[in-house]
Amino acid sequence: MTYIQTDTYTIRGYECDASGRLSITALMNLMQESANRNAIDYGIGISDLANRGYGWMLMRFRLQMHRYPRYGQTIRVITYPTFVEKYFIYRDFRVLADDDTLLTNASSIWLVFSIDKRTMVPLPDFIRQLTVPTTIAPLPKLTTKPDYLITSFDQAPAREVDVGWTSIDQNQHVNNVAYVQWLLESIDTNTLQTRELAEIDLVYRNETHWGDLLQIQSVATDDGLVYQRIEQRNSARDVLLAQSQWRIEK
Repeated sequence: MTYIQTDTYTIRGYECDASGRLSITALMNLMQESANRNAIDYGIGISDLANRGYGWMLMRFRLQMHRYPRYGQTIRVITYPTFVEKYFIYRDFRVLADDDTLLTNASSIWLVFSIDKRTMVPLPDFIRQLTVPTTIAPLPKLTTKPDYLITSFDQAPAREVDVGWTSIDQNQHVNNVAYVQWLLESIDTNTLQTRELAEIDLVYRNETHWGDLLQIQSVATDDGLVYQRIEQRNSARDVLLAQSQWRIEK
């Protein structure tokens, strides 16, 4: 059996940014909620995996913002799995206004890790056997290694972040949306005040935990592109690499 999750949300004040629009982090949290509801229908929700000694980890996420919803508007978040491979499961998202205007679309790649060993494992059979919907055409399939991973950060200034308790999720590591919050807060003031995020592409490399010390580096171009890296301070391991495109506010 296949499942397509559709959830309706009305944008609340605390989910909006300084301009009264739905914030990127609030949007990602809504998408994550809908994804978990869909996973529960398939029998592969967070609790289903935890009971078998596994956890979900986001490997790549690419979000495109076509139009921002604002306070009080109603949106529909639609999500469903698209491809299942040996190590990865792919998931798409579409966010629609109440008049069916496409506001946002996103593609993602997820992996499963062993809770005991904290290492990636092949997808268990109960996940690999699920059937993906065929009534909705999938978005272009993401690769596991986008081109921007070769960006150099040697001369980029660093901003430090201490991982606090409130950034930890049920899998006992930093939630993927917490990283995005830190990335956005590291963008230069002029960009934040004069532009809006049009697209963000994230590659998650290693998990981090409560008490870890991280550093964030950013490299911006004149055409509105920003490349960012989050690194574990003590080990110098890459935690996350990101590319975002910022446009003049519509």
